[in-house]
Parts: sequence; structure tokens; C-alpha cells
Amino acid sequence: MKLYEKESLFWFGLHRIAKDDPELKYNITTQKELINDLYPLVHLGVIQYTLYRGISLQEIPIEETNEYVNYILENMDEIYKIKYRFVKEKPKKINLNDKEIYSLCEDIISRLFIPFMNEYAFKKVSSTIGMNGSYIRESLLSYEYDINHESDDGKLKTSVLYPFLFTLSLIKIFDKKGLYNRILKTYQKDDLIRKYKAGREWKKKEIDYLQESYELLNNDEEWSLFLSNFSISKWDVFDMKERFKALFQLTKITTILMKDEITAVTMLSDGEEVYEMLENYLPMYIDYDRYINEEGVIVHDLGEHDKFVFSPFSQRNVNFSILLPYIESKNERHVACDYKKLQTTLFIFLKSYSKVRNLLLTHEYLPKIIDILIEGKKKIFCDILGIFEEVKDHKYKRLIDFENFTEDLFFLTEEQINQALESNPKNLEEFIAIPAFEKIGKVMTFNLALKNYTARTVDYRLYELLKYLLVLFGPHPLDHTVQSLENIENFYNKFETFVRMYESQKEKNGNNQIVIDLQKSLELPLKLLNWKKD
Repeated sequence: MKLYEKESLFWFGLHRIAKDDPELKYNITTQKELINDLYPLVHLGVIQYTLYRGISLQEIPIEETNEYVNYILENMDEIYKIKYRFVKEKPKKINLNDKEIYSLCEDIISRLFIPFMNEYAFKKVSSTIGMNGSYIRESLLSYEYDINHESDDGKLKTSVLYPFLFTLSLIKIFDKKGLYNRILKTYQKDDLIRKYKAGREWKKKEIDYLQESYELLNNDEEWSLFLSNFSISKWDVFDMKERFKALFQLTKITTILMKDEITAVTMLSDGEEVYEMLENYLPMYIDYDRYINEEGVIVHDLGEHDKFVFSPFSQRNVNFSILLPYIESKNERHVACDYKKLQTTLFIFLKSYSKVRNLLLTHEYLPKIIDILIEGKKKIFCDILGIFEEVKDHKYKRLIDFENFTEDLFFLTEEQINQALESNPKNLEEFIAIPAFEKIGKVMTFNLALKNYTARTVDYRLYELLKYLLVLFGPHPLDHTVQSLENIENFYNKFETFVRMYESQKEKNGNNQIVIDLQKSLELPLKLLNWKKD
């Protein structure tokens, strides 16, 4: 169990669920490692259960608790396998052969986790519709595999929702402006025909299933007519079901691009199952423009479409619904926050986080398409964020896989913050020796680089950005407060000195190796520090 996990907001949320139940409170206190290792598996287990049942949830029915618990525990090995299949630092497996541990897990899932998820992991569409792109991207990662079915070759099977979610993400359905042109650029007819003929051999039933799609690709007039469905003139008049129908037809074509990763494209069937399982999400995924403006502000009431949906984010370490009562519980000991700015900063992080993870995943499937995207933002993805590297002209390789790009990269522990607060560094080398300073610079850079309105959100003030990031990613102990005004100001003053030293050294010798190394964490914070508003 990592140190930042011991100090997570998660424990405050669990104690709120336990309330006055002494047994639950005792388990939270004494079984931290088990609880910490178990929760991510249970969250993914709920998703797998919805695939098993072919259902969409607005909550986990209390009367069905035992069904969920039994399913998750019986399938724990498979859930663990898909959760951590390529993760380098895996948590140890939970020994469910131990009857005492098994019984303890039953109790924790049924009495703690399911109430926790019902309270904090289900979100109203109206509260998350502005996060639709992030939800699509993170759902894509959560629904990649379906443990309930095994492919003919014995490998894990891609879930029925995955190709559709992949398509939504690939064409950036959450950005209506330029939708037609993006599809036109991504779905090159000649490339699709070549891909159809290359790679693994299609099964007979797949050939039959894709016959209409293949004929479409071979008929210029019909292909142009199909693509016109995504033009603004048509898209705006389509209702949600008509939009889904067009997108599902496009999804069938997407499976040609994914043929070597999908064992049988026929699993999509006629799309009815996909529609039913995503029905509650579709207003925010494909029909959002009827309800929000370009700034993400709701302009029309969602009415009957404003249902609860299960968040693809684990809602464990970063959860605004838990953070607010945590801050309020600390009274004046906690630095004052503008909750709207705090929430926007959180949304910026989640959007950026899901974007990078999705980019890394999609690069595995469609490197040529993603390489083109990276080429246009090479400085951000290669020089600043350092997640891709150019190996030859216009060709890039991943320096980290999406499974290993996790929240771990962003959190600061109390020990790290205290070390920074107690320090008195005199030069760049001494600052670098204190991890918290460079790490907060990297977190700032991540948000500033990927969302151009980050600076505006914090009124172009570096102090404000640092404050909200420390509130989000700093420790959240139960019995005291780290994010006090005094601590925030102390930390900021030292961090600003660090940035100014970097600036001074850069002006003297920009080729200095230390300056080059610090560019990834301090260049954008420096620009914000020197920002001059008109």
C-alpha cells in the first residue's frame, strides 16, 4: 500500500458511510490494505456484472447486494487479470481461499463498498454532461474486456460496448464542430478496403455480418451519402436514436480497423444491446449539444434524460462529493477555496488524464492516426509531457503504456510536503533534491499543457493553481489538516523561488542540462508566473 493511498480522501468517504457502526469503523481502521486493494476490483467488478446481465444501472439495488457480492468474489481472478494485466507494480492478490478473508470481503463489499458507490460513484447526467469526453474515454478503458465470455482461441473477449465507445472516442463525438471532417479524415475508404483484406482471416459469419459495410466502401456514391449523415445539416435534425443508428453503422466499419484485436465482430449484432446498456449515457455522449452550449453550460433541461449513471472513474482518491465535506469538516483550519474553481480544476485534470490514457491506448490500435495527432502537438506530448518519443520522421513510440499512467503520478504525500515546508534550498540542485517541488510543477504542467483554459480558470495566478492542486492531490488525513493557509503560502513562496531560479539559470545558459531537465516541470509554470493580462 502506497503512502499517498494511506492518506487518501477515500478513508474520509468510507467513515461517512460507516457513520456510527463500530464494526465497520473497526474494519476501516484495521483492514486498510485489504480495503485499498479490494475497492478497484469491486468497482471494475460492478462494470463486469453489468456486462454479464446486459443492464444499465442508476444505482446498485440493495436487495441485489448478494448477487453482486457473489459474482465479484467468484470472478475475482479474472477481474484482477484484466485490471492489472500490463501494470508493472501490481498489488498482491487477495487470498480468497482463506475463509476468514473471504467472509471479511463479503462484509466489506456488501456493507461498505456498495453503499459507498451508491453515494459517490453514481452521478446525475446534468452534473457530468460537461465531462462527456472524459466519461467516454475512461469508459473505453473500463469496458475493453468482458470476462463473461471467452473467445474461440481462449483469450479474453472484447466487450460488446468497446467498439462503439472506441468509435465515439476516435471521432471525438463530444466535439460537434468539425465532426464530419474528422470522420472523413479518419475513415479513408481505400485504407479501409486494404485493411479489410489484410490481417487475420475473417470468419464466414463475420463476412456475412460486414457485407453491407463492405459494399458501402466499394460504392463511392453510397459512401458519400453515408458520410453526409455526420454533416451539421443532417446531424442537427437527427434525434438521439437516429444519431445512434448512424454511429452504430460507423462502428461496424471501425471494427475493420480493429479486426486483429476483436475476435468476432458479430458480437455487435444489431446494436440493440449496445443501445440498451448505454441508454442512460447517450444523452451526454451523443445528444449533449441539445442541452449544453460550447462552454459546457446547461441551457436546456434534460428532463427525463437526467438519470444517474455509474462513473467510469473509480471515485476513490479524487471525488468532489467527498472533498467538499472534508474541507467543511476542517473549518477555518483549511485554506479557503472557491468551490467552483476547485471543481473546474478537478474537471480539467480528469479531462486531461482520460485524454492521455486514451491517446496511449488508441496508439496501440491505430498508430498512424495517432502519430498524425501527435505531430501537430509534438512539443506538448514529447518535449513537455514526455509520454511519446519521435523514433523517425512523423513516427512515434509510447514511453509509457496507459495501464501504467495512473493517479500515482500526481499525488503528494504529507511527508513530501513537510519536507518541502521545512527546507531552505539555496540553488536548483537543492530544490531538485526535494521531490515535492518538481512534482507539483509536473502536475501544473500536465493541466496547463492539455487544457488551454486552465490559466483562465485560476485567474492567471500561479498561486491559485498551486493551491487548488495541493487541495486535490495533497494528503487528506482524518485528524488534522495539511492544506492550511500558512502551509500553502509557505509552499508557494518556495516554489516561486524555484521557478525564478530556473528562469535565471535558463537566461544565463539555456543548454545547461539541469535547465533542460527542468523544462518538463517548470517551463509552463514560469509562463503563468510571468503572465501579463491585457
